[in-house]
Amino acid sequence: MESQQNVSAYLKLAWQRAVVGGELINEFQADRDDENNQWAKGDRITFGIQQQNNHYGYTAHNLTQNCKIESAVEERAIAGLSPGVDFTCLYNGYRALRPGGTRKALGRQPAISPVPQDCRFACQDSTRPLSLLARTPLFQQSFEHFTWNAYYNVSPVEPNGHFLWVPTRSKHQLTHLPQVLSLPLLEDAFALFRQLSQSFLFFNALHSGASVNHIHFQSIESVGKANPAEYRPLPAETFPLTQMADYAVPKDYPAYLMMFDPESSAKTVFKYINPLQTQGIPFNLMITPRFIILAPRNIDFEIVSEFPGNGLAALGICGRIVTIDRAAYLS
Repeated sequence: MESQQNVSAYLKLAWQRAVVGGELINEFQADRDDENNQWAKGDRITFGIQQQNNHYGYTAHNLTQNCKIESAVEERAIAGLSPGVDFTCLYNGYRALRPGGTRKALGRQPAISPVPQDCRFACQDSTRPLSLLARTPLFQQSFEHFTWNAYYNVSPVEPNGHFLWVPTRSKHQLTHLPQVLSLPLLEDAFALFRQLSQSFLFFNALHSGASVNHIHFQSIESVGKANPAEYRPLPAETFPLTQMADYAVPKDYPAYLMMFDPESSAKTVFKYINPLQTQGIPFNLMITPRFIILAPRNIDFEIVSEFPGNGLAALGICGRIVTIDRAAYLS
């Protein structure tokens, strides 16, 4: 089994090689007109991450109109949610470029097809744009139940590394599994997290941030940009806790969260996940060095008026909100 240091260092190097090699710049057709007239439906667009002087940054180009697409990436603190707690909101206009990145209506969203041929990862068709089959995994490791492939996220929230972790039953082909957790999947995910250092590993169920109905986790670094050696806790991790039976609840947090000890077993956490799935209740799962966080969601408030662009996923529900909506960011 690989050590934390080796796996994390390997992933960082693999990301660097992918950026330098141009693998993180992808081409696709725009699925709608841009409200700022930078592209029209059907235009060929490239979008991704590139080396920009001494850092990685977003880039986008309209190939059809032969012009650069300009947008912004900004972050600010959100005042008034809780004294002394650093809630943040990240505006990333580039993420609106991705297929399916259109702003969504309020409330519950339409169901995402579980049929393999409809999978937005194109896991059974290498000829489709952005197919996982056309990407070489940056890392692969087998655990007790599944082999897990690490791919780059084609629409990263973090230019220094945003990974998709896709479990499959074979080392040599992708198995289409819906975005539903089982105990074996969760056991593997916990084992995977133990191989990662300085990372958050998270899962968005359908109707709570998942845009693809194919089983996948995501990971990003958990350290701050100003001091890469310092752990940067999520706002949800900083609240005083009220202890329950197997978990604790943060006092006065603006969402209901179930905070498990990081040493909790997959079986213990799945005891609470399983009834949510059985009853059709969406949820987010966030694994950090300090906690395992389970957040049940209300399916009728999948998209809320405060963040009308793309709603809240695991990072957002834990206090780091990412939006493609400029007005929501500024409000």
